[in-house]
Amino acid sequence: MSTPIIDSSIGNLLNYYKHERRIFGRCPHCGEAFRLSEVKLTYGPEPPKDLLSRMKSDRDRLEAKLEDLNDKIETLEGDHVDEIDALNTRWKDKVNTEVQRQLVKEKASIRKDAIAKSRVTQLGKTLEKIAPMFPGFGHHPADVRPLFDPIDFVVFDGHFQGEVTDITFVEFKTGQSRLSSIQASIRDAIDRRKVRFEERRLNKQVIRYLTERGGHKPERLVE
Repeated sequence: MSTPIIDSSIGNLLNYYKHERRIFGRCPHCGEAFRLSEVKLTYGPEPPKDLLSRMKSDRDRLEAKLEDLNDKIETLEGDHVDEIDALNTRWKDKVNTEVQRQLVKEKASIRKDAIAKSRVTQLGKTLEKIAPMFPGFGHHPADVRPLFDPIDFVVFDGHFQGEVTDITFVEFKTGQSRLSSIQASIRDAIDRRKVRFEERRLNKQVIRYLTERGGHKPERLVE
């Protein structure tokens, strides 16, 4: 291998060490030998920065930028704090106004719905009372006697002709309404044929007691 020519130029000298593989050095810390051609040689007033130095430098630069940004943000916030407060107040008032408007609208809707349901309920009760007059009822209106509580009607079929042939309990419902528990128990009692006819009398002593003052109260009022 030919020996490169060395002149007074630093660049040529560094280039010589870079290509010459027969010049060795020894690390002052670990004592290991190394070729100068494997070492990165530089020339200048400061040694080259290693990776850690570059990271510290980058960190310092970023911290400086971050501090500068924070200063700018604080300055902007200070300049516009009144505008921000006014904007927050305006939006808060707007939201409150919209909430109140929705509440008023919802209350009106609920009130309207309640009135409509009340009218439907009242109408249903009225229709239930006059239902025996409608075509298709199946019983003569003159045979119907209203109770309304707990059952709407008792029908004495044949009463108009002078002879009762059947007795029917009738309960009218509208819409999706169902029998109450009492009405259902009445229906079940009738289905089980738990229906009787009783004849009772008020004796003469009771009539005298009720019509004459000072009369003696009998022990039994009903026989």
